[in-house]
Amino acid sequence: MKRVVINKSLVASEMQRFVGPIDLNEEMLNKLMQVSTIEKIKKHEVFLKPGDKSDYIGVVLKGMVQIYHYINGNKLVSDFFASEGCGFFDSNSFVTGEPSQCYFEALEPTVVAKFDRKELLEAAKTDPMLDYLYYKVLQYAIKSTNEHLNSILHDTAEEKYTNLEKRIPGLTARISSINIASYIGVTQETLCRIKSKQDTIF
Repeated sequence: MKRVVINKSLVASEMQRFVGPIDLNEEMLNKLMQVSTIEKIKKHEVFLKPGDKSDYIGVVLKGMVQIYHYINGNKLVSDFFASEGCGFFDSNSFVTGEPSQCYFEALEPTVVAKFDRKELLEAAKTDPMLDYLYYKVLQYAIKSTNEHLNSILHDTAEEKYTNLEKRIPGLTARISSINIASYIGVTQETLCRIKSKQDTIF
């Protein structure tokens, strides 16, 4: 990973896409910059692995990030995809401070803004707007986790595929069929039939 020049306006716009409408004035944005780093990640680079701590909030400024884990040591299960304007972190590791069981991988050349958890919390103690921002991030994590769990329990593979494309338009054209299939829990052959059916509908 390489540090890159901070573009404050880009960070502001992508953070707002992540948490929703929030007034990021110049003073607040400067405080965010003090607790953040901007890093450039190579395609297919794994930048968090099991045993590491997910102690920052990541926001994708450019590119694509996949969060995944393995079942029984060999079956890859995709948990989440994040593209421009999407936030990502392992919520369990982030909140508890325990080591993560996940992998973070850049599926494309990616630029990420990382906001350090401890430094953000310290800054939030004296700034109500940063405290509100932190609340919005946790709200996002809870909502995303619940939606993913409900999808696993109740949605068909076709619905999971459709919802994935709705959440990130164009995503299914940017990632491999292997990753899509692992996310919706089907074989690649079944995925081909789902995509063919979707193409027929639209």
